[in-house]
Amino acid sequence: MFTASTTWPPSRIIAIILLSFILRLTSAQTDNGNECSCFQTNGSSAGYFTSHRFLDYRNVLSVSPKVPALLPNITNATNAFATSDFFTNDAWRNDWAIQNWNNSNDVASGDSPTLRVNSPNNIYIEKSKDTDPSYATFLTLRTARLPTFQSTGEIDSVEKNYQYLSARFRARVIGSPGACAGIFTYRQPTASPSSVQEADIEILTRDARNAVQYTNQPSQDPQTGDAVPEATRNVSIPQGRDWTVWNTYRVDWMPGMTSWSVNGVSVADIGFQAPRDPAGLCVNIWSDGGVWTGNMSTYDEAFLQIQWVEVVFNTSGPYAGPTDKREIMNRKGEKQKGCKVVCGVDEGVNVTGTPAVLSSNAGVAWNGKGSLVWVPFVLVAGTVFGYF
Repeated sequence: MFTASTTWPPSRIIAIILLSFILRLTSAQTDNGNECSCFQTNGSSAGYFTSHRFLDYRNVLSVSPKVPALLPNITNATNAFATSDFFTNDAWRNDWAIQNWNNSNDVASGDSPTLRVNSPNNIYIEKSKDTDPSYATFLTLRTARLPTFQSTGEIDSVEKNYQYLSARFRARVIGSPGACAGIFTYRQPTASPSSVQEADIEILTRDARNAVQYTNQPSQDPQTGDAVPEATRNVSIPQGRDWTVWNTYRVDWMPGMTSWSVNGVSVADIGFQAPRDPAGLCVNIWSDGGVWTGNMSTYDEAFLQIQWVEVVFNTSGPYAGPTDKREIMNRKGEKQKGCKVVCGVDEGVNVTGTPAVLSSNAGVAWNGKGSLVWVPFVLVAGTVFGYF
């Protein structure tokens, strides 16, 4: 026990100060970056961002994971309760909003052949049957073709003011042909549908299992209905893999460019129609029986399953998500003052979702192996956040 009369030799005092400083840097890793001033990404679209979120669904042990039975009634599907308490707690609701809208207007106008109903019943935590011991559960989004409608699943970010981001999803898609799994930034059209700003990752379950489509929407000319080839890239997943196994999908939305990679391998860069204005993130799996998705057979199902999501981002205007003092401070102060502690979400990371301290204004950085090295600190106050 420390007492007021305790006398410490100078060498021990120095050791305690150094240990305290080291522990602070260690907590920056174990606390998922709470001590970081900004976050650095790697690759050709590398950049600095003020905020970080890591959403982990690999070991959700607070609920009894189960697959909920389908709700064949439209009203019941629309008004379904959350499938577990996990989705009613702030830990979930601070980041995601489960959708329950439908496309009845599109059906009435003839734009969609099948009624599509988003249901909270299609968002659930599922127990893994895989042999991999690194995860026991995952988040599932489901779509199913029922006799009178297509039951679908969608979650949208609470934050609608992302102004550039780098988002990574550890995910897989399984199930029957005729569905589309989507991960995308989205800004609601302000006038006509052609004013939409959207950067997409789309997987069609009727396509080859290694095919993924990347698009800066709109992908069709609003006047002619013709495809806009500059807006889209159709790419095979690298390294001989396919979307039925776990892959890490990354999208970097930067000024004037959207870039995508899978498992660390760059697959597409599109500058044409890159989103410009603040937007949110959407994740869904759906079908409407149309030309794009194809038509699922009655009672067929498809699933988008997610182990974790990591996002580093900047915002424009007030932050609509969790009231994290570090994040508020970054947006109000650190952006102007520069990055006091730079953390990497790629370089030096030993634990998924835990940023690694790369440098600080004290000149100390992690070497990626758990020890400290002395490095010069580079002030980035003169750098425009979001890109080098």
